Amino acid sequence: MTRDEIIQICEQQVLASAAALFGTASGQLGRFDGYEGCANLVYQFEREGQPRVLRISHRADRPVEQIQAELHFVNYLAEHGLRVSTPIPSQNGNLAEVIPAQGINFIAASFVKGRGMRVPDNGYRYREGVPIDEYFQNWGRVLGQMHRLTKSYQPLSQIIRRPEWHTWECYNGFPYRERLPIIGQKYDRLIAELHALPKDADCYGLIHNDFNDGNFTVDYDNGDITVFDFDDSCYFWFVYDLACAWEGGIGRAMFLPLEERRSFMERYMEQIMQGYTRENQLSGEWLARLPLFLRLVQMQELMHYAQYLDEPDEELQAGLRYKIRCIEQDIPYLGFFDNIFDPENPFLLD
Repeated sequence: MTRDEIIQICEQQVLASAAALFGTASGQLGRFDGYEGCANLVYQFEREGQPRVLRISHRADRPVEQIQAELHFVNYLAEHGLRVSTPIPSQNGNLAEVIPAQGINFIAASFVKGRGMRVPDNGYRYREGVPIDEYFQNWGRVLGQMHRLTKSYQPLSQIIRRPEWHTWECYNGFPYRERLPIIGQKYDRLIAELHALPKDADCYGLIHNDFNDGNFTVDYDNGDITVFDFDDSCYFWFVYDLACAWEGGIGRAMFLPLEERRSFMERYMEQIMQGYTRENQLSGEWLARLPLFLRLVQMQELMHYAQYLDEPDEELQAGLRYKIRCIEQDIPYLGFFDNIFDPENPFLLD
């Protein structure tokens, strides 16, 4: 079922009930733009002078128990001092409400909207007169705080808990191996490498798993970060969140010459880690595994875009050829430090 079909069912049969359960009306909601395959429909509204969000999940791989576990984790982080978009109980006193329609369990939850705005929504401009280093350090510090807190987190139960990483479909086979056999083999080796890694509490725990600057707001008065969208949280290695942070720097340097790209990324990650180590310590052995987890990020990006292998859009195909070549030829760091990455046309091959 397409996203447009999901939206139609939701807005005709679900939205009014969901809105009433969380103290508003469907006519007061404004829907955020999404994309095909997005796991949630997200709406904004205001109640009692407070900006809020209504999130409606619809995917079969997001059952209510996982969402209850997500909200429990978010509340735990808030209770221990992390700025997060906190969940708000429904009129029935529940953090998650299930509303069935057309054979789909729509699961509604509401959150306080974080103060400020996302930096991407402000044209990647940070606070006027404040060095961007503050932003990068705060990014790292909040990530370190999350990792420190997760070490003592206990789930509600063995049923109401977030999943281990390897239970998700994306880690259980490369679906395009007939068309991309070399990548299929590399995928298998990569997953085997991950399974062989140790899982002690200093390196492994419940993480955000999608921690980029699209998933936190910044208070432009003081730089405070508020994190949201824990929908992908799972038990995984901490260094994966750092790999996501590394990828988050690409857009700021992608049009620079090669050496300037390298210099920027070194400085950027230096600032991220300066903030991170204020809250949590990760051994040099684990930091040295960053390229391994960037290979995973690269593989995940390809798996997402490979569904469009037969699309006629040439720009899309150029991006796919780029990703395929990087993986097949073992070009590290998403190809960002290689001549294959043209700063003027970053997804066109030589």
